[in-house]
Order: sequence, then structure tokens, then C-alpha cells
Amino acid sequence: MGNVLIAGDLHGNTGHALNVVQAAVRNDCSRVFVVGDFGAWEHMPSGKRYFDVVDKAARKAGVPVYFLDGNHDKSSLLHEMYDEQRDDEGFLRCRRNVRYAPRGHRWTWEGTTFAAFGGARSTDKGWRLAREARTREQDLRRRRYGSARVRASAGTLWFPEEEMTDDELAELLCADASPVDIVLTHDKPRASNPKFNRKDRPECFPNQDRIQEVVETLRPGVLFHGHLHYRYTELIACGGAGWTRVEGLASDPESAAHPSYSIEQSWFVLSLPHTTAEVAEPAAG
Repeated sequence: MGNVLIAGDLHGNTGHALNVVQAAVRNDCSRVFVVGDFGAWEHMPSGKRYFDVVDKAARKAGVPVYFLDGNHDKSSLLHEMYDEQRDDEGFLRCRRNVRYAPRGHRWTWEGTTFAAFGGARSTDKGWRLAREARTREQDLRRRRYGSARVRASAGTLWFPEEEMTDDELAELLCADASPVDIVLTHDKPRASNPKFNRKDRPECFPNQDRIQEVVETLRPGVLFHGHLHYRYTELIACGGAGWTRVEGLASDPESAAHPSYSIEQSWFVLSLPHTTAEVAEPAAG
């Protein structure tokens, strides 16, 4: 079935999403997988249009697009709308060619085992909640003056389900703690230490600790994540004598945060099959 293009945050950027699909075609990839902040905002008309555009591009290219949830994806709505529309591999079918991997989902492509764990902490939570509150206040004023226009505000910019909880993670790992080859997350594991880290804040550490627990339990050969909008590679210990290679991916150009950004840093071509045996302990020195 060919390679998989692993892509960083898209943030509903239609132009960049189309670039990612075309990059998959150029690199002989049969699938795209986006590691969160995909742009799952179907509570807004623009979000529905975005899904439709990506679906059409994926269909024309013959490259289906998969994604897990980031902190800026409304995952509760994905479950509400698509839980009963799962495909044969257990993905939620959001469109014919756009599919969502819920937290803890496992699957196998080309003999390579995968697990997805979405979610992260929004460092701009306060700003998002304040803007929702301003929208509510504006609607109240409109009602006083007889306006019939009513806009939804709560849950439009910040989503309470953005982080995994400890109980959620424990339940997922209790259901299946067997090792996998590849882990896909939105957040970074706590042990990774990129030179550029926008999320090096105490409020972000609990979710990073949860991802670290995923690494130490599932012992993947490689973990791909987004969220930092920064491209880096690092080896971290994953328990016993094992090592996990962490591949942090950059984002769409409009959200890029590092001065050395290039669009190619926002994706990685993963060759299949891939096994944990390909990751070795770093040399001493």
C-alpha cells in the first residue's frame, strides 16, 4: 500500500492541506496522517467546507486523509457525529476520504502496528474563553434591541475535552498495553527536550506526562507529534534497554513559530513496513 505521509498541524488551513495531499502524491504515499489540530470545527460552516474540500482533494489524488485530535479540534463533536460510522479498521468516517483516529485507537498497516493518542493543553485557553464570553455579551445586547440573530459561543473556541484525563489514559492502557511500532500523538512526551519549545510551561506538563506514560508502556520505535510547530528529532529511553525516536513536526506556514521554518518540515515520509528494530541506542560520547 506504499508509504504514509505524517503531517503536522494543519489548523484548517485549506491551502496547506492541499499541499500536504500533493506532497503525498509526489512521495508515493498511499495515505496521509495528520497528528492533531487538523481543523475539526464542524460546529462552524467554515469547518464543514474545509472537510469537504480536503475530502475532494483526497479523492482526486487517491490518498485518504486520517487524523487524530489536537487541542484545537472539537473531538466531542466528532464522536457525536461519527461514532456510528466506523470503517473496517475502526476509524470514524467523517467523509469518504477523511477519517478520525480516536484516542487509544490501534491498527496495522503493512505489518506495522500503530496507536493514536490525541489531546493537549491550550496555552491560550484564557484568551479563547474570554473571546467566547465577549461573543455571549454581544448576543445579549443584540437581543435587548430585538435582533433575531443568535450565535453559539460556549465551546466554539475552547473545548473542555482538549486534554486526556488520567482516568481516560488508564482505561485505554488497561484495555491494551501491548507494544506497538509507531505511536502518533499531538503532544510531546515529557522526556523529549527540543531546543525550541513553545509549551515548556507547568500547565502543559500533566499531559506531557501522560504521553510519556504511553511511551514507557507501549515502547514504540518512533513517536510522531505536532503541537510545538517545530521540527526536531530526538532519542529518548522508553523503558528497559529500549529507545524511542521522537519526530516533532512543524505546522502550516501561517502558524509557524520558528525563523528557520520551511514547508517540508511539516511532514515526514514514513516507509512501510517499519519495525522497532530500526531504532538503536545512541552511541556513547
